[in-house]
Amino acid sequence: MTSARAVAAVDLALALATAAVIAWGVVVLGWSPFVVMLLFWFENVVIGGFNVAKMLATGLRLGVAGLVGAVALSAFFTVHYGLFTAVHGAFVALLFGGAEVGRGAMDGGLAGPFAAMLDYLFAERDGWLAALAVVLVHLSGFVQWLARTREAPPPLKELMGAPYGRIMILHVTLIASGFLVQALQWPVAGALLLVGLKLAYDLVTLRRDRTREQAPDARAGARPPVSDRPEASR
Repeated sequence: MTSARAVAAVDLALALATAAVIAWGVVVLGWSPFVVMLLFWFENVVIGGFNVAKMLATGLRLGVAGLVGAVALSAFFTVHYGLFTAVHGAFVALLFGGAEVGRGAMDGGLAGPFAAMLDYLFAERDGWLAALAVVLVHLSGFVQWLARTREAPPPLKELMGAPYGRIMILHVTLIASGFLVQALQWPVAGALLLVGLKLAYDLVTLRRDRTREQAPDARAGARPPVSDRPEASR
């Protein structure tokens, strides 16, 4: 229980630190709502990368046949998820990033906005700092996942579909909020609103995941019914 609380405290600290770094960028460095949306889009890329790592780790645990299957499914996931992420990035750039990345970035197909957004994000040290905070959050989750699934690896098909639900719910909300921010013409307040919404979603997700992890332990620790105890059958 103590270790579980320590892990939860680390997750909470990382989520708060990431939100604080982005909020600092908004207030001190003047980051626009587009930069905030860009960081959240970059998080999609990070999530996909760690999901491929999970699939390959699961394949290694299942032996040679499992590894071959994991490599094949990882390749399919990379193409499918990569296209999904690229389209989403182009959508964000087209709607919110015209002033920052330039309309010319849209002339290069899906690769154009993708390259322009990454270049814009990593052009300064502060962008690297925020991106590093995002990576550390998901690295922590990946390490915990490795320990949690060591004895019972999840099915590869389950891992393939895992990221999509989270991304759809979160980014539909953020994009809708982005339209509201543009309509109200409140760049700083709007960017902070996006950070707050993302932090709230992360905290709810952490709490839900922690509850799911504790549920099997609670069931395992529960005493069996009287009728199932050896004493009751004597």
